[in-house]
Amino acid sequence: MAIYTSIREFYRYGNESDYVDCTFKEWNSLEKAIAYAHRYTKGVRFAGVRIEDESGNPIYEITSDQKVFDYRNNISK
Repeated sequence: MAIYTSIREFYRYGNESDYVDCTFKEWNSLEKAIAYAHRYTKGVRFAGVRIEDESGNPIYEITSDQKVFDYRNNISK
């Protein structure tokens, strides 16, 4: 079973010039990780979220300006 890691970045005090903090969470399901990523894209504190596979390859990303990048087709197995 694959493990995916979500890295959520947020502005600690809600200002883009402030300190950026992050949280890490592991998932057994890519679908659940992506759902988590979309759930936390709202609000002034959001700075970005990235999902990586066990090797650290980026799988999915949402930037602070709500752009979504799906890298699943770019990964060589």
